[in-house]
Amino acid sequence: MGDYFQTIVDVDAAPEDVEVLASRAVGWLVDEKVVLAEQTYEMLGRPVYLPGRRWDDVMERPGQGTDGLAVIRGRTVFWGSLGSDGPPVCPNCSAPAAEKSGLDALVAWNETGSAELRCPACGRSELLPEWTWQDDRFACGHLGFEVWNAARLRPEFVAELGRVLGHRVRKVSGKL
Repeated sequence: MGDYFQTIVDVDAAPEDVEVLASRAVGWLVDEKVVLAEQTYEMLGRPVYLPGRRWDDVMERPGQGTDGLAVIRGRTVFWGSLGSDGPPVCPNCSAPAAEKSGLDALVAWNETGSAELRCPACGRSELLPEWTWQDDRFACGHLGFEVWNAARLRPEFVAELGRVLGHRVRKVSGKL
């Protein structure tokens, strides 16, 4: 048993742009009839948009429903699967960094909104949100769209939401 979640993270959203971007994305989701316009109950302390008439169109396996979609605003380390954390992966050369340095950088980013990692292979330093994580374990951002207990989101839908936002997005998923 357990609960499954997926979060689409806008890794480029600046804190001052979050409300405009969230409004644009929700407007698009409502216009496309993926979610209903009204927020209903709260899930994990977050208001939730219930699925609309076209919810199944964004799922790989239609007909499984969902507990809804929550919009997460504010600096967040979005996490995926539990278990081994896996190393961060260099955005320049795809070499893994040490897990410990990645976790230290996540803590720093969560506390301050800024952290860099230096790649042990190519030697380049990059801001933490530029790095990916093995098995999509983490993503850092200020805006996320979280779905609980639904079939896997279609990659085309995730990509289209990124186009609506005008930014790069990453999806993390896992189970509690």
